[in-house]
Amino acid sequence: MALFFNETLSEQTQQLTLSPIESSHIAKVLRLKLGASISLTNGQGLEWKGTLTIVSPKACKVEVVETVAHPKPKSMVHLAVAPTKNIQRLEWLLEKATEIGVTHFTPLLCQHAERKVIKVERLQKIMIAALKQSQQFYLPTLAPLTPFQEAVKTVDNPGFIAHCYNSSKTLLSMVNLPQHCTTTHLFIGPEGDFSPEEVQLALDHQLQAVSLGNTRLRTETAGLIGAHSLLLKMKQQN
Repeated sequence: MALFFNETLSEQTQQLTLSPIESSHIAKVLRLKLGASISLTNGQGLEWKGTLTIVSPKACKVEVVETVAHPKPKSMVHLAVAPTKNIQRLEWLLEKATEIGVTHFTPLLCQHAERKVIKVERLQKIMIAALKQSQQFYLPTLAPLTPFQEAVKTVDNPGFIAHCYNSSKTLLSMVNLPQHCTTTHLFIGPEGDFSPEEVQLALDHQLQAVSLGNTRLRTETAGLIGAHSLLLKMKQQN
């Protein structure tokens, strides 16, 4: 069943007129007919199931059949990552990380940053598309571009920072998480890596330095592999 997004949805919503973009997709691409079933979500756990009462490329209308309140994910990963110089690589990361279930994103402004401006609205649209494609009901939170020094101070344990300096690091797949851990934080740096001062600040705030393997990874590859490793480890424990 096709999944659509509407942030205004609530359990009290009985009828809904879809946007021209989604209406056109229903009428011209999916070619759904009157009485067809679709699902919508507000990105906050609500699944709103309805049937089409009007099919028009400009304004489809839907009438509620059932609403389902999905529980929050038991395993939540906060991925804090420095935006890449090529913005398409960051967009790819947010799309794929949304698909696998990352719940929070913070774009980081670091000392070695090659990009200091992002378009939050565009990134939000990419995440919504990934949410619909992967049939999920919780849209990840997206923070504004945040200085590293501020972001690292807000992290509760367990938190991890992946960097390329030669120092004592634990392979991320081998870290020990607290029993019944529900939230973890992973910091991924820019192409030029975190500065030594940033790494030390992270360690001062109890983040654990970790390695993602023996090869040097691109920012978006490191972010996806690291987030997936944490999600798997948490789900095994929970």
